[in-house]
Amino acid sequence: MPSMDTVVLFYPRGGSAQVIRYLLRELNTRGWTNRLHAGSLGTPGDPSHGPSFYQGLDLHPYDYNDAFAAFRRGDNPQDTPLPFHPSYEDRGDCPDPLFSAVPPLDADGLTRAWTRHLAAHRSTDTDLVHLHHLSHLQTSVRAAYPNTPVVTTLHGTELKLIDGMARRVNLAQRLGISLRDLARLLHTDNPHRRAEAQRFATAAALDAADTELLTITAWQKWLYSPYWLTRLRQAVFHAGHLLAVSEHDRDLAQRLFDLDHELPVIPNGVDARTFRPQQLDEQHCLEYLRHWLVTDPHGWAPGCVPGSLRYSDTDLRRFRDPAGNLRPLLLWVGRFLDFKRIPVLLRAFTVARARLDPAPVLLMWGGYPGEYEGQHPFELAKDLKIEDDVFFAGWRGHDELPTGLACADLMVAPAVGEPFGMVYLEAMACGTPPIATATGGPLHTIVPDGPRATGWLVKPDDPDDLADTLINALANTAERKRRSANGRSRIETTYSWSRTADRYVAAYHQASPH
Repeated sequence: MPSMDTVVLFYPRGGSAQVIRYLLRELNTRGWTNRLHAGSLGTPGDPSHGPSFYQGLDLHPYDYNDAFAAFRRGDNPQDTPLPFHPSYEDRGDCPDPLFSAVPPLDADGLTRAWTRHLAAHRSTDTDLVHLHHLSHLQTSVRAAYPNTPVVTTLHGTELKLIDGMARRVNLAQRLGISLRDLARLLHTDNPHRRAEAQRFATAAALDAADTELLTITAWQKWLYSPYWLTRLRQAVFHAGHLLAVSEHDRDLAQRLFDLDHELPVIPNGVDARTFRPQQLDEQHCLEYLRHWLVTDPHGWAPGCVPGSLRYSDTDLRRFRDPAGNLRPLLLWVGRFLDFKRIPVLLRAFTVARARLDPAPVLLMWGGYPGEYEGQHPFELAKDLKIEDDVFFAGWRGHDELPTGLACADLMVAPAVGEPFGMVYLEAMACGTPPIATATGGPLHTIVPDGPRATGWLVKPDDPDDLADTLINALANTAERKRRSANGRSRIETTYSWSRTADRYVAAYHQASPH
């Protein structure tokens, strides 16, 4: 049977890690020999600990603990024997800065370190290498696996970064100001940066969108965008057989890389045996909520550790209405990133909460510890004066999510440009209808209308449309049940991991016809 090495830069924390884990487990059942090279951070039991997350797989971890310790000491985590990886998102003060903030010298060190790791730990008889994401790893794999066929899955976050870098480089060129000068003049430490940005925008006659981009960008973090644009575009030539996880990503990659062919799309799958409908009564739902919020809290406030947002049994009583019945429960799932549009959700929830009787409760499930872009959702909920009805469960094991979805009436996540959005499919698999925006992956995976409707799609960045949809969906129990049944059926026929693995095996054969 075929032998394959899989390579991913990051420690487990996002959707691509779930894809890798499920796909390799499915391939193992088919007799494939698989070896995995992936990042790891923390100790056994931590959600970021590679051997814990990928338990049962042949993992050869790239350990980021020493680099993380260097960061905690105030040293450069990209200048260590096993340097910390950069990020596709701006995560604030963290060991993994934006790729565009990493200088070329550090980038070369990252590449050399991974090349050494792969050369030392690669399978000796591998037939194929499957890379996840576009990064400097394409260069490392080319050196460590000469003449070995390569497949690369684009998961979308890298495409967002490349698009963001290209837009900012173009904007700087139109302003006639170098990135280095923008980083100096519009540094986030400059208290007059907004006025300075407005002056530049007026002089260059920028439109509203470009003025906003100029103003909100922390330019010191985008200083090396030209280098990384060149580097990542070159990586495409070493990526082998390119795949996308959604039509949205396929089209974006086509535009960014000026490809002369259409990329195959292989959507992510769902473990339909784990994610399935459960019939939970009110008492059982409350017991689970008590576990997540009171006895084993993982929610965290800005600058604090998981568990710092903890609730009491008195707080838990707010899940019931005056008649003693459970109030409608909305579930959000994800990371606290800008494109997830949590402010849109919280503002829409504020409206729906005021107009519905009984008012719904919102459970925020996720938020990777210490990671958030913009204002922390807990602080925004307080500003909106809805903190009594918004509960933070924190980052929890993926095995707990099916029960979380089973407790909810709706799963609501108004992300804009979500590359794929596996959680929407997981919600459908559990019989919990999702509400998403008519953008990105959900535009192709959620059926919003007609006899086969599986959920709702709303206008992007429109709290009023989201609020109206929430109100109508919660008021119509029969329609939720209809879409619940349709969603489960769609998962079973279209998005099982067996079907997804079939598509990957076909792609592997195409990449390595011999």
